[in-house]
Amino acid sequence: MKQKYIWHLLLPLAMAFFSCSSFNGVPGGSGLIEATEVTVSAETAGQLKALFFDEGDQIKSGDTIGIIDTVTISLRLQEAFATRKSVETRLRTSSLAIEQADQNLELARKEFERVSALIKSGSANQQHFDKTETAFNLAQLSRKQAAATYDATQAELTRIDASIELLRKQFSDCFPVSPQSGIVVDKYLESGELVGAGKQLLRIAKLDTVWVKVYLPPADLTRFSFGNSAFVDPEDGRSEPLRGYISWISSEAEFTPKNVQTREARADLVYAVKIMIPNPLGVLKIGMPVSAEIR
Repeated sequence: MKQKYIWHLLLPLAMAFFSCSSFNGVPGGSGLIEATEVTVSAETAGQLKALFFDEGDQIKSGDTIGIIDTVTISLRLQEAFATRKSVETRLRTSSLAIEQADQNLELARKEFERVSALIKSGSANQQHFDKTETAFNLAQLSRKQAAATYDATQAELTRIDASIELLRKQFSDCFPVSPQSGIVVDKYLESGELVGAGKQLLRIAKLDTVWVKVYLPPADLTRFSFGNSAFVDPEDGRSEPLRGYISWISSEAEFTPKNVQTREARADLVYAVKIMIPNPLGVLKIGMPVSAEIR
């Protein structure tokens, strides 16, 4: 009877102890390592002459990925430069025409002013005056026509320059470059294949910093915030876990993903928490299962 009495006294204490231990446990969970990935696509069409990287290769930002046939673009550039040279010649001719028109206009103006003065004094007749006035008006019109021709030629030269810049851009696009450093995780084409604009070439994963997403119940969210430290264990036998930090917390609850929790817990509402993990030595790989604790 005495033992039964003691058990009745200890049972509430034990339940309270385990309840408190559960509440004070460190928030955490498990997930798979993910990385920021970029798919590099061709910006121009043509035959892929060379592809310099293969799956698993290290690649740096700005590295040339490959070469797409440049023959067509090169020929178009040559044609555009020849056209530009022709238009430049016409522009110089138009400029000379303006100079000539200015001289003719000045002579016509002086003659018109001279005859106007003479007709007032009665030293010139109306026919002479009309002739010089017509010559002056025609000189003005010729000057306007020369200026209009020059402006049109200048506009054509501007258009050709824009076309040349576009062709230069297309020529540069024949040498696609990597937008970030990382590891090539997928190669979609081989040398010799035809490439269309927008066709995928490589997929690059940035592995110097990776992340894992864990799912936590609402009660745990009050125990940490952005920037809090997190410790990630890839369960590879290491003595010390890898250190990361909280970079994002979902603003909306969701049902527990089926690949994370047991069937009994799938109906629970949880919040996704993203943990960024510096990975300079490349220890963590995409898809690697890890466990994480937030402290």
